[in-house]
Amino acid sequence: MPRSSSRPRTKVTFVQLLTALSLFVALSIMGGFLVAGLALPAVTVAGSAASGSAELFEELPEELSAVTLPQQSNIYDRTGKHLLATFYEQNRVVVPLEDISPWLQNAVVSIEDKRFWLHHGVDGEGLLRAAYVNLTSPDSPGASTLTQQLVKNTLLQKAILSDDEDAQDAATEVSLSRKIREWRLALALEENLDREYGVECDETNPKVDCGKEQVLEQYLNIAQFGANTYGAEAASQLYFSKSAKNLNAIEAATIAGITQNPSKWDPIRYPENAKARRDTVLFQMYQQEFLTAEEYDEYSSTPVEETLKVSNPKFSCVAAQDAPFFCDYVTKIIRRDDVFNQEGAELTGAELLSRGGLDVITTLDLKKQKAANQALEDALPADDPSGWAMALVSLDPDTGQIVAMAQSKTFDPSAEEDGSTAINYSVDREWGGSRGFSPGSTFKPIILTEWLDSGHSLMQNVSGAQKAYSGTSWKASCLGNPNFYYGTWSPGNVENAFTYTQTVLKATANSVNTAYVNMANQLDLCDIRDTAEKLGFQRADGNEIEVVPSIALGTQNASPLTMAQVAQVFANEGVRCDPIALLSVTDANGKELDVPPQNCERVIDKEIADGVVYAMQEVMKSGSGKYVNLADGRAAAGKTGTANNNTHTWFMGYTPNLVATVWLGNPNEDEPGQGITLNGTYYSYLYGSSLAAPTWKAYMDVATADLPADGFDDAGSDVLYGKPVPVPSIIGMTPEEASGVVSAAGFRLADSGSEVYSTEYAPGTIVSQSPSAYYKQVPGSTVSYSVATDKAPKSEDSSDNNNDKNNRDNNNNDGNNNRGRGN
Repeated sequence: MPRSSSRPRTKVTFVQLLTALSLFVALSIMGGFLVAGLALPAVTVAGSAASGSAELFEELPEELSAVTLPQQSNIYDRTGKHLLATFYEQNRVVVPLEDISPWLQNAVVSIEDKRFWLHHGVDGEGLLRAAYVNLTSPDSPGASTLTQQLVKNTLLQKAILSDDEDAQDAATEVSLSRKIREWRLALALEENLDREYGVECDETNPKVDCGKEQVLEQYLNIAQFGANTYGAEAASQLYFSKSAKNLNAIEAATIAGITQNPSKWDPIRYPENAKARRDTVLFQMYQQEFLTAEEYDEYSSTPVEETLKVSNPKFSCVAAQDAPFFCDYVTKIIRRDDVFNQEGAELTGAELLSRGGLDVITTLDLKKQKAANQALEDALPADDPSGWAMALVSLDPDTGQIVAMAQSKTFDPSAEEDGSTAINYSVDREWGGSRGFSPGSTFKPIILTEWLDSGHSLMQNVSGAQKAYSGTSWKASCLGNPNFYYGTWSPGNVENAFTYTQTVLKATANSVNTAYVNMANQLDLCDIRDTAEKLGFQRADGNEIEVVPSIALGTQNASPLTMAQVAQVFANEGVRCDPIALLSVTDANGKELDVPPQNCERVIDKEIADGVVYAMQEVMKSGSGKYVNLADGRAAAGKTGTANNNTHTWFMGYTPNLVATVWLGNPNEDEPGQGITLNGTYYSYLYGSSLAAPTWKAYMDVATADLPADGFDDAGSDVLYGKPVPVPSIIGMTPEEASGVVSAAGFRLADSGSEVYSTEYAPGTIVSQSPSAYYKQVPGSTVSYSVATDKAPKSEDSSDNNNDKNNRDNNNNDGNNNRGRGN
């Protein structure tokens, strides 16, 4: 389709000079007066024309050369093919001229500026004609060229972006001075673009190769084609669900007609108005021989509604039907993370999102996300009368990539609808507004990690008996006060009452609180805190982890994402990969921007991670997770969690290639899960195994279906049974002194010892121990002892002397054995 002209264009000539003078006179007449301050002295005009110079026109100002048009930003899944949501201040996608249909180019020229290819930015002939009509009739036709409209829109855009209200008023005021300024700038703009791109337009080349085509490209990207729709590409996608380069003649005429009055000619809201305007454009295209008479008749008889295929933009995360909460999390990262808010950057993260034309590729796996949505929907509807909610977070253990983030409530920033919320329960308060929830027994693997790392084993026996722990029995070296905790604490069990002495493996499988408190009592609480932080555990409120005995039972609120990260470390053999949500971000110019970096580091030895995995597999085999094993015998490890009074329940589990954590509770308060009905089912007591665990299985069975069925490595013998180390000698020490020595070596001193009469050792000091000194035992073993007393045994015959001698001999032998022999 040929353009009206492809003739070469030159610098300002005498003809241009006459046109400019005529235009100035016409503008003055239309305004009813001459503006002396704006007049150009004739001698200056004549001199400029005689020298062939463009100095008649002011140089191109910064306002026209430094405007970056706002563009929509798009957030996609990991494939980059599924659009989650779009963000914009102005819905615009800037495209080059070759990606805009020639039909639309010619339609716009036909209706807005039919002499576009002939003038040099200002159409003197058209303006004189408009002036004549203004003076001789009640009509008020305009005379702005496409170049003048481009100037006006660019100045207005610059003012809007700088939030300069005075400049906005100046760009839109109805005045002769504004018209004259646009005239001068339009001439300057075309002159500058001619210098840069040339004056000869090759009609066979769809790319910009002359100044005129650059004007047209800029206009078609800046012009308004709807209520908040700017540029040809966004308009084409909105009204016809296709790229601008694929528009046909009738579609092009519809879009071209809108820009004169985007509200009045809106084809969606006012199709009859739009048809009248479209037909006017078609007629102009026919008059300028872009259409035949037959084509004009056919197109003008077609209702607008029959041609439309509306695709409203998926604006904001509300429109991200599959993953709105994940979308919200991603937008907060872009708005707040330092990597998008560098000092001195032209745009902040929030501005990049709303006007930077970003293409954001996230880590979201759409198949897994849909599986998570379905699992939660089946478990607990959004409008369940209980008001309770569920959340599920899933990670790739090798990378920390978030592949799914779902919750049972629907996303609504206003939170006005029943069953909706603006709060993302899956993440911390900073990123989603949630206060977090008590993880309960899903914290036990953290205790177990420190237990194994300090030299204890899975097969070591611990007491499950409920007892009162005094404040002085707890160790917290980082606090510097051995009596940091006052009072007594006597915790009980929630899910089951396995109160007998049992192996740590058994206590883990059955989630025995009393046994785990016993274990924590043997450890340093500061070490537990440090291990928790290494594994990625953090409080949802952003405060520091408290060093208190109740840390053993997971009483400090955390988010599902945090608990998923903890599980990720075990699934990844001790390497922690912090959760990431972004794979790449590209700006409107195709430049790849920095994203928050992937941070992976080994935080525990593989042998320790394997031991924790081994214990969590036992949960699935014989413990609280035995009813939610995955399909086809796929290897899995997991841990149930039930907070105090059944207020929150969890299941945290994983395979070697996928992690998922499920939370269930009342998001607004710590409501006891006792005597409660959820999704039509009554629960006298709600546990992690009740609903959270089956929901985890429902998700994992679908999400792992196309993943390899890998298994976990076995636990090593040292982790299972402990690595024997020498028992220190405590002979001659007081029990108080011996307690510190034994504890430092990883053992535990018996609470009390028997008394033995001795004249060799001072009363109250240890005269014998079992196991003997230097004998190798598994850490955690108890060292028993006897203390000396100066009270001889009661006897009424001379055998007392013999007994006394025998005691001395025995004591000497014990001392010799303890000092010199061991395995």
